[in-house]
Amino acid sequence: MRLALKSSDPLRTRFRRRSLITLSLAAVAAALVIGGIAVDNAVNQPELRIRGIPSSGVLNAAELSEAKLTVDVAPRNGDEALGIEALRDMEVRLNGEFVPTQWVGGHRVLDVRALREGEYELRVTADPGPLSREITLSRRFIVDTAQP
Repeated sequence: MRLALKSSDPLRTRFRRRSLITLSLAAVAAALVIGGIAVDNAVNQPELRIRGIPSSGVLNAAELSEAKLTVDVAPRNGDEALGIEALRDMEVRLNGEFVPTQWVGGHRVLDVRALREGEYELRVTADPGPLSREITLSRRFIVDTAQP
């Protein structure tokens, strides 16, 4: 009795090789596209701005009666959609406590007229998208309603 040796089928080997090359090229192309998007988002990441806190960092009684802190986004590449997305997924905290904001135009507004005297830290966190890192901005200010 004679055993037949298995010989490799050249057509099957060629098919496997082509399949592996195709899959490898597709994986490399996908990695390059995702990496390019991530790098573009990191370079062009929007910048958060908080407006309404005086440069002195002190809100006095007169300023507090009309005070509204505004948070907006300055996109670095002019991509307004990325800025709006960052504002949509924004979380605002005052001294660690979540505070609600309102949409006014293209801004998020925090009404601070009811704040009492004291020191405060405003912390804004935004998430511009799945391939971008989280953006955080923090500002400290003092409410001082004592008459000079």
